[in-house]
Amino acid sequence: MVGPGDRVVIPEPAYSLYADLVVLAGGTVDFVPLGRDLHWDLDALAAALPGASMMIFSNPSNPTGIVHREPELKALGELLDGSDTLVVSDEAYHRLVYPGHALTSALAVESLRDRTVYVQTFSKTYAMTGWRVGYLTGPREVVDAAAQVHRTLNGSVNTAVQHAALAALDLPDSVMDAMVDTYRQRRELVIAHLSDIPGLHLVPPEGAFYGFLRYDNDRPSEEVARELAERKVLVRAGAEYGPSGEGHIRISFAAAEDDLRTGLARIVGHLDVTRS
Repeated sequence: MVGPGDRVVIPEPAYSLYADLVVLAGGTVDFVPLGRDLHWDLDALAAALPGASMMIFSNPSNPTGIVHREPELKALGELLDGSDTLVVSDEAYHRLVYPGHALTSALAVESLRDRTVYVQTFSKTYAMTGWRVGYLTGPREVVDAAAQVHRTLNGSVNTAVQHAALAALDLPDSVMDAMVDTYRQRRELVIAHLSDIPGLHLVPPEGAFYGFLRYDNDRPSEEVARELAERKVLVRAGAEYGPSGEGHIRISFAAAEDDLRTGLARIVGHLDVTRS
């Protein structure tokens, strides 16, 4: 669906593989910075979308943990009215949404439904990361094109994973509810540890299991991530996620609480040293 000369709009910071795949297909990436609250800057999108072949986003977002709200999605539908722009909505973290926030799928927004490719995976909801089983739905011509690429490059999903996926679909919702509650507790721990620290800024995650932490110095995020790795704390450099990601690091709280406390203390200590 993307080839040479096609322009793809990606609100960023965004999952880094989106831009990589556009470039591999020969397209051009048009990064659109998010607002200060890490939600979409609708004015910036309005300026970027005309003539775009595609827009790609995740909801809830990796790396920001933001849940894009129903009014944002409806506004996107209005901006795209009358165009042929395809929307790719990666909703991998759809079950990981925290109290006070509600996820609206792009498929539930009438103005987006017919132009949306909905992408889903078993990786997050069912803790099957690396098993490579997922699915998409969307316009017939897009699904047919994806199927052709998939069977040519990937082959079929292996038998063991197919059985695991069937077992996952038979699980009661209460299993996922318990997992989400555990992530909620870890989210609150992260917020508590990073609040009210001079020079550090965290927009509270609304979904997924990431915190996108901004720090108040001009150290490159790749350098900060490398130095933290030397202190045995693994984070991702914000620059991986687009130009606006510089000056940030992405923290995952898919870890035990004791490990989180240790890691957060080392992050705060390191950034306090580099700040001084």
